[in-house]
Amino acid sequence: MDLHTRKVTPIENERPEYYGVSWFPGGKDLVLSHSGLDNLTLTDIQGYANSEVGYLSHGAHSTQPFLSQPHQILCASDGRVVCTNTGRNAISVIDLNKPGHFQEKRLTSVRWDRLSLEEITGDHLNSVFEKDGRLYVIAHGHHNGSVLAVLTYPELEVVSLDPVEQRTGLHNIWVSDEGQKIACHSSIGSLVDLDSNEVLWQAGSPIYARGLAVSSDVMLVGESQMTGRESRRSSMSGLWVLERSTLKPLDYLSLGPYGAVNEVRLLNVKDFAHHGHVFSSVCELLEKDLYARNSQERLASFHRHRKSQDAWKGWELVFGAPVPLESGEREAKPGQLCLLKQREVAAGAERRMSFSYSMDQSSLDAHVAVVIYKGIGDDTDMNALLIQPASATEARLVLWTQDGTQWAPESDIVVPGLPLSGDLNVVANDRGLEIYLNTKLLLSIEADRLPYLSGSLGVRWIGSTISRSAE
Repeated sequence: MDLHTRKVTPIENERPEYYGVSWFPGGKDLVLSHSGLDNLTLTDIQGYANSEVGYLSHGAHSTQPFLSQPHQILCASDGRVVCTNTGRNAISVIDLNKPGHFQEKRLTSVRWDRLSLEEITGDHLNSVFEKDGRLYVIAHGHHNGSVLAVLTYPELEVVSLDPVEQRTGLHNIWVSDEGQKIACHSSIGSLVDLDSNEVLWQAGSPIYARGLAVSSDVMLVGESQMTGRESRRSSMSGLWVLERSTLKPLDYLSLGPYGAVNEVRLLNVKDFAHHGHVFSSVCELLEKDLYARNSQERLASFHRHRKSQDAWKGWELVFGAPVPLESGEREAKPGQLCLLKQREVAAGAERRMSFSYSMDQSSLDAHVAVVIYKGIGDDTDMNALLIQPASATEARLVLWTQDGTQWAPESDIVVPGLPLSGDLNVVANDRGLEIYLNTKLLLSIEADRLPYLSGSLGVRWIGSTISRSAE
């Protein structure tokens, strides 16, 4: 957001659950933390045990997923990233140049943030700040009350653990040059002095205060709606601009329905609540305007679609929205099932179909299927020769039948050891179906095994790309 013009520029939205924002001095890319999941799933130990899919991104590069619901991060003075690994109840310090190398510190022996809705045992570490060889850490504390921890940095030895009396749910920590320690008491919409426990500023309306940035002139406080977790992604966001010397409001900026504010950083001036280094690539960042990029991508996708129509002449899309690529391929992204079929032909006539496929073996639901389809627009009523990854290097084919109510595999029609990409040719007539892989006969199935043999030939795919040459 430009605080003067009030213009809000969304930058991106494709990576799941953003929280922390930082950058290295002189760096051209932001470092961000991502949970990689929907935090609504984190209610018990089973959810947390499956939650270590969080990661850090640095521009286009990402770490391996190993964090559990990471919160605030900081690009620290030694070139590493300090990260609140909140779900694992730890502070993790990560060297982006040494994949898999990290230093970890807990304030207690508890290893998970919670065990169930009733057993909330963790500290819920959420905020970090480095100053003069010390790392300051805020523990939300749940119903046990918030704590300010002070550690040596980079050694991570505990110096002190100071409970904040009668306060819980704190976020953010800033220590001024004069030694004043300020945090957000989120649930009452305020800023508090952690030494005196005095409320320094309060919004005066029911808001959730989280995210703090400080320049030489102003303090910025992020505002979220007081709402249930299920509404956090689409609730209204706001930003308070306070005069630093008096904490009087200078402005209030309504951002829009972007969901809960997790973090606030100042980019083009020193942010004293961060590390004090300006971000050198603000103009380049603003050029990534999400709305402008979406407009360009939609128009480009339309022209790619028009360009590839000759290759798919005589085919129609049954459901899904494959993405036309510059190469002429059509991509069904993970989680986005697509089905194309040839237009109807006379019953009993020989029909042929050919296409190339390539699967993303890292996608859990990736597959490509040759189908004989008699449905009426839904994912039902078909035979499907389904090819899906069986390992990092091989796939296998299984015949499935969808009878209008459920999918069932034909366990005696299985072909292992297939490549993750290749060229498929299919021939169907009233005697049955033959499928060729890279010009060699892969499988022949008689008509009595294919109840939908009189249907249309087609392709059903997800987490994969398909292509064919124009006829």
